[in-house]
Amino acid sequence: MNDLVTIYVPTKNRLGLLTRALNSVLAQSYRPLELIVVSDGATDGTCDYVNQLRGQHSDIQVKLIHNEQSQGACAARNLAIQAATGRFITGIDDDDVFMPDRIERFVRQWHALEEKGESFSCLFDRRIVNAGGSVMLWDLDARVDLPAILETNAIGNQVFTTPERLVEIGMFDAAMPAWQDWETWVRLVRTFGPAVSICSNTYLMDISHEFERITLKSPERIISAAQLFYDRHCQRRNMAGLLRSLAGYQQIKLSASDFFTMLGGGRSHAKFAVKQLKYGKYKASLAPTLHAGGK
Repeated sequence: MNDLVTIYVPTKNRLGLLTRALNSVLAQSYRPLELIVVSDGATDGTCDYVNQLRGQHSDIQVKLIHNEQSQGACAARNLAIQAATGRFITGIDDDDVFMPDRIERFVRQWHALEEKGESFSCLFDRRIVNAGGSVMLWDLDARVDLPAILETNAIGNQVFTTPERLVEIGMFDAAMPAWQDWETWVRLVRTFGPAVSICSNTYLMDISHEFERITLKSPERIISAAQLFYDRHCQRRNMAGLLRSLAGYQQIKLSASDFFTMLGGGRSHAKFAVKQLKYGKYKASLAPTLHAGGK
C-alpha cells in the first residue's frame, strides 16, 4: 500500500471552496499522495495559497499548474493527467469534499480486485449530496458495464483509475459543452471493462452554493451535449435513457413524442415518464434533432 496516488483539482476564482476541498485531500489517511492543482486563469490568490502548501507535508507532493488565460475545466484536467506521476489517479471538484478514508478504500479495493484476477476499468463510489436544505445519499449500482453507462451516468463525476488509461482513451473532451465526465467514462468502460463501486459514501458533492453548476446551464448547451453524446455512442435503444437524463434538468421540457419514446423503453423508463406528467415536463420539444435519423 505505498503506490503514489495523484489527485487533480481544476479551479478558477473559488478560493474559499478550494481551501475546503484541499484540506479534505490533505487529511486523507492514505499516503503517499501527489496533489496537482490547476489554476485555470485564477486571479483571487489561488496560486499563492497553493504555493504555501508546498513542503508542509513530507509525504504529499503539492504541484501547481497555472493557465494565464482560462482554457476550461476539461483542458485543466487534461494538463493534470499529463503531468501525473502516480500509479493511480482520481479527481476532486473544487467545491466538493473527500471523506478521510476515500483514497485508502480505493487502493485496497483495486489491489483486492487485481488479486482475484478481475478485469475492470476504474473504481467509483457513492456520493453524499449537499443540496442546502437537504442531504441525500446516492446508492448506485455496484458494477457498471457499457450498456448501463450508455443509459445514464451511473458512475458520477469522479473515478479512480490510472493516468495511462485516461491518456489512452484521449482524456476529457473539451468539445463537449456538458456531460464531459459521463462521455469520458463511456470511453473508459468501452476500452477497459466495467467500472466497480467500492460501495461506500466517501465523496460529498456540494450543490448548495451560488457558483455555476451544470444544472443551471442553458438548455441549448445541454441539448447540444446530448446530441454529441448520442451521435458518438448511442443507438435507438438508448434513446429512452438519454431522454430520461434530459428530463432531470428543470430548464428542459420534453415533448409528447419524447414521452412515448420513454414509455417504450422498458418498465423503468416508462414508470419514470408517467411520474414526470405531474411535474409538467412535457411541452414543445427542445431536442427535435435527437429523433432525426439515428442509428
